Amino acid sequence: MDTLIHPTFHKASPRIKISSAPPNKIKIPSVFTREKKRKLPTLSNTPLPLSTHPRRILSQMATTTAAAAASSFIGTRLPDVYSNSGRIQARFGFGGKKSKPKKSIKPSSDRPLWYPGATAPEWLDGSLVGDYGFDPFGLGKPAEYLQFELDSLDQNLAKNLAGDVIGTRSEASDVKSTPFQPYSEVFGLQRFRECELIHGRWAMLATLGAITVEGLTGVTWQDAGKVELVEGSSYLGQPLPFSITTLIWIEVLVIGYIEFQRNAELDPEKRLYPGGKFFDPLGLAADPEKKATLQLAEIKHARLAMVGFLGFAVQAAATGKGPLNNWATHLSDPLHTTIIDTFSSS
Repeated sequence: MDTLIHPTFHKASPRIKISSAPPNKIKIPSVFTREKKRKLPTLSNTPLPLSTHPRRILSQMATTTAAAAASSFIGTRLPDVYSNSGRIQARFGFGGKKSKPKKSIKPSSDRPLWYPGATAPEWLDGSLVGDYGFDPFGLGKPAEYLQFELDSLDQNLAKNLAGDVIGTRSEASDVKSTPFQPYSEVFGLQRFRECELIHGRWAMLATLGAITVEGLTGVTWQDAGKVELVEGSSYLGQPLPFSITTLIWIEVLVIGYIEFQRNAELDPEKRLYPGGKFFDPLGLAADPEKKATLQLAEIKHARLAMVGFLGFAVQAAATGKGPLNNWATHLSDPLHTTIIDTFSSS
């Protein structure tokens, strides 16, 4: 019994055994072809056609087998690795434990707003003193950070997919103070409240000083520095043994030390209201209700003083006069001495 073995693809191709049986008993294995088995004619004296000769058939079978085996080595179409079908996606989040969701404070219908019918933003929930829902530019909106899923890190791929955006995250409203960053956000709502109070307190002092100096001496606030440089430093008409330069250095050192100590404080409440009992010797803020009332009055006066001193600066630039002089001029002729007449004549 002879054996045919393909010289190249002997591992992939089965061995074909040719027995000495008559040609009509040769069995063609169904492994090499999907066609129906051909029924060979019986052996007779008539010569077989070339296409049906057994050796011709075996040669065709070997060729088909080699082609089938070769096709597995040429390449196989793989499924698209970038398609989402059959792909397992794992998303991970890193960080501490999730904090319990805080109950949202629903604004009451009787809550005062900066104009009737206004809608307060969701980050202005009325918890701050003097909150009237005024933030038309959204400056106090909490910062949002994008969250990405992990990148695909498969060394078998020629190109790995980048992680997609899976959501947003906002910082907690609670302030976590550090020596270098007293607030969680540089431009956060708590930081804006501190700046508003500090600027408002300076504006209240400046407004009171501008009106008092002009009322007592007749010198406007914008010319007070000129008088000090020419006539020397004085207080309430009494000369002082200091020059204007010495007074500036005293102010820088004293106020600088106070501000340095205030900025070293990590408690947000103490940063807004420093001093403790030294600034409240009479105990006016001992009662929580009275304290809230005084804080509201302070922020209202601070806002009014900032707007008022801005008006002083505009008047001084337009007319060159002080606030009391401009007020007296307006009262002398209210209908013809207004801000519109002042800017139209200049």
